[in-house]
Amino acid sequence: MFIPRVMLLTFLTNVLAILSLASAFSQQAASRPTGIASRVPFTHVRSLSSPLWSSSKSGTDSPSLSVSLKGELLGLIPERPFGAPSTNLTTNATIIQRIEETVAALEPLSPFPNLTNSTAALEVLGGDWQLLYSDASEITRITKLPLGFRLGPVFQPINVEKSLFENQALIKHRFFLVSGHTRVMANFWLAPIGETNRAGIVNFGARANVKFQRVIFSLRRFLILPTWGKIRKTAIPNGPSEQKGIIPSIDITYLDDELRISRGGDGSLFILIRADGKDGRKKPMPMLTCDASDFVVPDSAPTYNASVDILPSGSPEDIKK
Repeated sequence: MFIPRVMLLTFLTNVLAILSLASAFSQQAASRPTGIASRVPFTHVRSLSSPLWSSSKSGTDSPSLSVSLKGELLGLIPERPFGAPSTNLTTNATIIQRIEETVAALEPLSPFPNLTNSTAALEVLGGDWQLLYSDASEITRITKLPLGFRLGPVFQPINVEKSLFENQALIKHRFFLVSGHTRVMANFWLAPIGETNRAGIVNFGARANVKFQRVIFSLRRFLILPTWGKIRKTAIPNGPSEQKGIIPSIDITYLDDELRISRGGDGSLFILIRADGKDGRKKPMPMLTCDASDFVVPDSAPTYNASVDILPSGSPEDIKK
């Protein structure tokens, strides 16, 4: 089938624009204002889960209660087409209330509270995670993409040893005409104890600060033809947080081998499960490294502001030093 070059280029540009919308969540998912502080290596964690929502554990704290609440929570979250996460805009109000109540009951029961330099907790944090539910605006704004595109699974693989993580979002067309993905690569480290975020929550050791390094938009398949990652765009993140000199952060409020609950700086909710490939579950793409030669970002690379840009279009001179 012959496709005029201009039409093909226009279509591919639109696809990359759709992918950029998906990367908006990836760049902003942890972009919650906190006070700027000096970096502390994440391997020096005092506590991964802390009494952010409760000063002490209740007498009903027990493994059986945690298991019961986890089962209830996972049963409440609706499944979405293409494996996309549910949000407060795709879930009815009654279910949303029950999700929030169950999360609030489960958060104080995290099995890793007030741990100092816990190797076990670090090992649990590391690995592959998949987003099941969020009420964050950066997630809800991409639940309905234009031109027949649909958000697919959203993953977050974490390498604790190297203090790296990726936010990965897969995009598919409803008629399977094209598919692609975005990656946002980032470093993270432990936030200072006592730091207060925009929601007024004091950090007792469960907060990680984030530095986004690069955004990669890739077209995986066009019609029936794989692209082998040859059609891609790499940019330097330069969103509102970077421009204002604000360090994004995320609080881990519940953590075990299978489930992770996190809160943004404004209290927005993220519920993730282990993406281990078991029981037919999907797994994320293997993580890249910040020194991967194929994805080195030159100083002349365009910048990308997820809040306003359709495609990377900013100048490196716009980045706040």
